[in-house]
Amino acid sequence: MASIENIPGIGPATRAGLAAIGITSTRALATSDVASLTRVRGISAARAEAFIAIANEMSLDEDTTSATKPKKTKSRKKADKKKKADKVKASAKKAKVSKTKKAEKTKKAKKSKK
Repeated sequence: MASIENIPGIGPATRAGLAAIGITSTRALATSDVASLTRVRGISAARAEAFIAIANEMSLDEDTTSATKPKKTKSRKKADKKKKADKVKASAKKAKVSKTKKAEKTKKAKKSKK
């Protein structure tokens, strides 16, 4: 779950003020109303509306992510690990080939200067 401090404009002081009125999560902030948020020092009606809108977006993103994210099985983890290792090998091979080509170009350049 995303922290309430991930919302732009909410720092430690605002978080403490929100906690004082019982709002400690993005989900709670998303379901709150403007009138209750404006009781917190430094939160205007416009700012409260913005906080609620952003919290709603964050809550929706969390719901979507958790609903669509499949759990990794042992075989899936193993396949991912192999895929990552293959990428590293391919990257190393590409770097080696690039280095070799660069050396060949340098040799050709030196020969053409002579």
